[in-house]
Amino acid sequence: MSRPLVSIVTTSYQQARYLEETIRSVLEQDYPRLEYIVVDDGSTDGSVEIVERYADRLAWWTTQRNQGQPRALNRGFEHATGDLLGFLSSDDVLLPGAISRLVAEFERDPELVLVYGGAINVDEDSRPFRTAWSADWDVGLMARTARMVVPQPAALWSRRGWELAGPFNERAWSWFDAELFLRLGAVGRVAWVEEPLAAFRLHPESKQMSRHERMAEDSIRFAEEFWGGDLPPRLRPYARVGRAGQYRRAALALYAAGDVERARRLFLRSLLLSPRGIRRKQLGRLARTLLPGRIVRRRRERR
Repeated sequence: MSRPLVSIVTTSYQQARYLEETIRSVLEQDYPRLEYIVVDDGSTDGSVEIVERYADRLAWWTTQRNQGQPRALNRGFEHATGDLLGFLSSDDVLLPGAISRLVAEFERDPELVLVYGGAINVDEDSRPFRTAWSADWDVGLMARTARMVVPQPAALWSRRGWELAGPFNERAWSWFDAELFLRLGAVGRVAWVEEPLAAFRLHPESKQMSRHERMAEDSIRFAEEFWGGDLPPRLRPYARVGRAGQYRRAALALYAAGDVERARRLFLRSLLLSPRGIRRKQLGRLARTLLPGRIVRRRRERR
């Protein structure tokens, strides 16, 4: 009996500094049945030249005008023929043996739709500096805290799951993977491998660290479009707390961007929906949005 074919898609946009490390981390996996697809989303920094060096080892690749990561991923998965699917952003890496370990879980339980492992965080020079947060599958926890238990680079999902829960939401900017994972968990079983299988890179250009206002807008969209939309039955009990969690996430991002007034409104909206899931560190920041604006400005200036 042959082992399942695994398709990995990498999208690249202006990440030439990290792209080759990403590509090599996939091509050097020890799993024998691997299909690798790369979509360059309009880079002008030498990324295309890097991809071209590995073209003979890729199942398919293309370059296109910039259309955003979810659309680029969907285009890549249109060309994927694997039984199991995953994606790796062009600044992240798979650890040795990661795919074999994930596939083993699917072979153990063919009814799984999603398997994910742990991850480590690395900096721009590939130096590990902490373990990325992950936990056993818990929709309530993810809704309350607006945090995914799934480190995205360390995940694979089944073809059946993709057909039921995909494709990626092209209106999203950051939370498109979270939407897919939640929908996957609503249609089938999920398993967690409690060991690091990928490295998730945090650097000054990362979405999480550089574009607070854009992150806030996508969190608001996620709250209203996903948690406030037509949810699968398994997710409906978490709709109210899920919206509250995303409003708090948006408030924190706006506070970091200096928009205290709007952060205050979103924080209060989240409390009206549900106060559950606020972590102590979050509460300290969010509570400062309730102070008069001049006091907040003075405190921010002193930091």
